[in-house]
Amino acid sequence: MPVVKSHHKLFYEDKHAEYRRTDDLNTIVSSITNDILKELPGLVADVSSGHADRSVLETAIIKDIDKKKYHCGVYRDELIRKVLDFMFGYGELQPYIDEADISDIDGTHYNQFVIKRNGVRSKVPVHFGSERIFDTYCKLVAIRNGGILNENDSHCRVTDEKNRLRINVSIKPRNIAGPAISIRKHRRNSYTLQDLKSLGMLDDVLHRMLVKLAMSDRSILFCGKGAAGKTTLMRAFINALPEMERVLIVESDAEIYPDKPYCIEQRIKKQNEGGRPITLKELVRDGLTMSLDTYCVGEITGDEAWDFVRAAFSGHRGIATTHSESAEDAFARLLTLSKGANIGESEKTIKEMLGKSIDTIFYLKDFKVVEVLEVVGYDTCADAFEYKRLYGCQTDKMGGLQA
Repeated sequence: MPVVKSHHKLFYEDKHAEYRRTDDLNTIVSSITNDILKELPGLVADVSSGHADRSVLETAIIKDIDKKKYHCGVYRDELIRKVLDFMFGYGELQPYIDEADISDIDGTHYNQFVIKRNGVRSKVPVHFGSERIFDTYCKLVAIRNGGILNENDSHCRVTDEKNRLRINVSIKPRNIAGPAISIRKHRRNSYTLQDLKSLGMLDDVLHRMLVKLAMSDRSILFCGKGAAGKTTLMRAFINALPEMERVLIVESDAEIYPDKPYCIEQRIKKQNEGGRPITLKELVRDGLTMSLDTYCVGEITGDEAWDFVRAAFSGHRGIATTHSESAEDAFARLLTLSKGANIGESEKTIKEMLGKSIDTIFYLKDFKVVEVLEVVGYDTCADAFEYKRLYGCQTDKMGGLQA
């Protein structure tokens, strides 16, 4: 019996030693990465974008290993490889990045993660080991994608265009409880309108309606809350436009990735990217000189709303998304944002232009189109927009939807 006990104890001691070595190695990899991010953040970004050779970064890692005398029972080459894997992969999140059906990955703590798969949220067993390691990971993801994340700039929104990811990260002091990350994934192979019909976002009526609208010159506004499916539907709609239609797509962060030919894709230039920043408003305004058929604004969130309305009012087709609580609330949102541009036009004039420039409003909820309004115009006497309901569900008292 004593012999069995000693073997049992030895087994568990060996297992615990293995766990400790793994934890120690993760801590060392994180510490080396953190050292590099503090001293050479630009080098990490340059290597990630292909503007610098990876061997230069390897040299910096070797110097840090030797200087700090890091050791965890592994050869130096293996430690370098683990550091590079941590720096340029997505580590614990990589399997979820790779899965096509996952659209969102959200982490609110180093061991609290959920994903959204086909519109349904679920927990996933992701564990970064410690807040410190997760903090380094968040800084790394931001910096290698051209952002800045530190104690002074504790929030960052970046795009990984290679993997089609929009990434929102924040750390202390903005976050009270530690780092958090939100990753929005965009499919490498875009959904078609037919695909969205198969997935339940559209029914036969909506599918036919969208195909018909794509072949017309009508201006379309897609609205709803965050993650409702607005960008997904707009991308499918753009890809269904006539082949020769010339489209300008402007965005804060690349998200649409059209498959349709003859599209010009532009995004803003942020303050930290060097040179003169370029706003979404400027991109929309400058498009007036580009002989376009269609303007597309990925997401209207500020005073670019006014330039979008002006462009649509000038005879161009306008396509955009914006946040709103319902289809009828969308114009109130655009009106408020347009006023933020400090224009000289009266509220009545803006409303009249809205009533004439936007033709159809699609409202989405939980990855499904639930209401479509045709804009008839603006009644100046009643001070109200006039709509014709083309498709819709009624909202019950509990907030659900009924056909």
